[in-house]
Amino acid sequence: MSEAFATTRDPQRSRAAAWRDPALLDGEDGDRQFVTALARGLQVLRAFKDATEMLGNREIAERTGLPKPTVSRLTHTLLTLGYLVHGEDGERYGLGPAVLALSAAFLRQNSFPQMAKPYLQDLATAVQAHVALGLRDGLHSVYIQLWRGLGQTITLSREVGFHLPLARSAMGMATLAGMDEEQRAPLVERLRAESGADWPRLEATMARCAAEVADHGFCVGIGIWHPEINAVAAPVHSPGTRGLFAINVSGPAFLMTEAVLRRETGPKLLETIDRMRVLGIVDEIPRRGGG
Repeated sequence: MSEAFATTRDPQRSRAAAWRDPALLDGEDGDRQFVTALARGLQVLRAFKDATEMLGNREIAERTGLPKPTVSRLTHTLLTLGYLVHGEDGERYGLGPAVLALSAAFLRQNSFPQMAKPYLQDLATAVQAHVALGLRDGLHSVYIQLWRGLGQTITLSREVGFHLPLARSAMGMATLAGMDEEQRAPLVERLRAESGADWPRLEATMARCAAEVADHGFCVGIGIWHPEINAVAAPVHSPGTRGLFAINVSGPAFLMTEAVLRRETGPKLLETIDRMRVLGIVDEIPRRGGG
């Protein structure tokens, strides 16, 4: 029987702050092409952490930082267009079929996730853990595909669309490590501004993970996102679009110890990436010394 494991986010982050992204709400100063109303509507959709969650206007306002009257108008518009649906109580909202249509269109236009699917499923079964493929979404990483090992008895309560903080997860750290300096620098500044007094610790973790990716091809996260969950992650590029993805393997800390991640899981992750690279499915991020 499967056992659902921890789902709690990092306790140091408020739930509201996790979903606010001022850069998405206001755009760049002086950008006359930026439509703030559209950005706010999209931010309402981003407030839903998964496809099954139901939220009221008050909860959406708390997560986005938008005024409740503004949220009320936005949810009405999104409901009318099919991007939101009413819950059974008539007060709360869930994501609608129009969102699913956009997601399906994205996956059809990006062949890499489908091409990687059998290899990452094999990896999940080999390590008996969760394997996820993710992309950066603002200051978060978002799961776009997720695999569980066949016969896996202990599972984490995560689904496609699950968000992880960029600076507080192995997947996020691997994503940052896979970027060039021009891409990474503005994100680091935003993370610095958001993190406050916690920044020195996060900066040190970021530097360690970047060094691990450069030297070994993967980085290890010991309780970065949750004290009872450990993970290993690696950045990869899709050859067609050069889009940056990250692959992570995660599980309960009492099973996936640091030693297991470094000696067994991480190397198996790299073996899987190498199999895909040989077939032209993925471009691996170059490493110092090639190993």
